[in-house]
Amino acid sequence: MDKRWLLLAIIFLLSGCASEDPVKPEIQKEEREEIPDPTVEVEGVWAFAGVGADIEVPVGAENARYFIISDKIAEIQFTRNGVPYSYRASQLEDDLTGIQSQVQEVEGLQAVIGDHVIPIQEADGRLIAVWRWGQISYSLSAQEQVDGGIMRTLVEELGRETMPSQV
Repeated sequence: MDKRWLLLAIIFLLSGCASEDPVKPEIQKEEREEIPDPTVEVEGVWAFAGVGADIEVPVGAENARYFIISDKIAEIQFTRNGVPYSYRASQLEDDLTGIQSQVQEVEGLQAVIGDHVIPIQEADGRLIAVWRWGQISYSLSAQEQVDGGIMRTLVEELGRETMPSQV
């Protein structure tokens, strides 16, 4: 009989401890919901005027999606010839790469637009180009491995579209 009371007391104590556990996940969930996502999807390029960026989807792009990041950066995500890309522009932010790892210049790989040279770099096996015309910074990054010649051609195309008329 004493064992039954002891077992009943243990069950009672354990059930009392378990009732506190469901409260903790709810609190953690509420805390997570308070942190806003800095990336907001928008309907099209017209929404980029708020961040002072004027970029368009390149010819031949498919599945374009438009985003504003931290109220500072305009981004178009698209695929071209099966490769996903991220194209960004901003007047308010200089570092548009979003890459935390080491970025290395790829020797001999650069886009040339008039007298301007845009180096194409590599980070985590992906190619990225960053340039600035006037007050606006731009970046194009391939989200998968892509041939350097294809990347150079696309950077030159986008660079010509964004270049000020006096350049």
